[in-house]
Amino acid sequence: MSAVRIPALKEHTATFIFMHGLGDSGSGWRFLADEYRRLKVLDHVAFIFPNAPTQKVTLNFGLQMPSWFDIISLDKVESQEDTRGMLESADRLRKYIDEEIAKGIKPERIVIGGFSQGCAISLLTGLTTDIKLGGVVGLSGFIPMRSQIAKLHEEKGIKLPFFVGHGTNDPVVKYEYGLFTKQVLESLNIPLEFHEYKGLTHSASPQEINDVLQFLNRQLPIN
Repeated sequence: MSAVRIPALKEHTATFIFMHGLGDSGSGWRFLADEYRRLKVLDHVAFIFPNAPTQKVTLNFGLQMPSWFDIISLDKVESQEDTRGMLESADRLRKYIDEEIAKGIKPERIVIGGFSQGCAISLLTGLTTDIKLGGVVGLSGFIPMRSQIAKLHEEKGIKLPFFVGHGTNDPVVKYEYGLFTKQVLESLNIPLEFHEYKGLTHSASPQEINDVLQFLNRQLPIN
């Protein structure tokens, strides 16, 4: 499977798998691992930044680009969804999880996450997995499959801890989607840490990167 992989500097006892957004690649989020390495933290954690397959994206006039699923519109993301593509990418993420477990990493020592499109897939996976993972990080994204997610979670989901962050000035995935994500997770009694970032657009900020670090420190402490 295609991904940017940053090995642990010390004994590998935990893994953070993070999925990029539309049109990006795993390399686009390597800075996250580089920053944590610079700070000399999470040395026991391996980082995996998967690369999305290249496919046509309706939102961008059918152009081919890295994408976890097709996007028809960002005005009403729930009106027309590529459910099949979402589920296929959730399966891709599950394979990365299974790969880490096969290496001997305990499920509760694996945190998944993503930005924008990647956030949607990590939220979907976190709400429907039957594996007790260490947690889920969702940045600047949205809850996918809104009409089905509660039922899917009730059927086999486990209540994992979630970190959700969203900028108040996001012009791409609107802040209201972040608030809706918060409402859905709270309605499902999911342990949630929600952060809003004043003035932040569709990107990550140093404060958000630090907040994610604190979440990872709690969920993936050194053994």
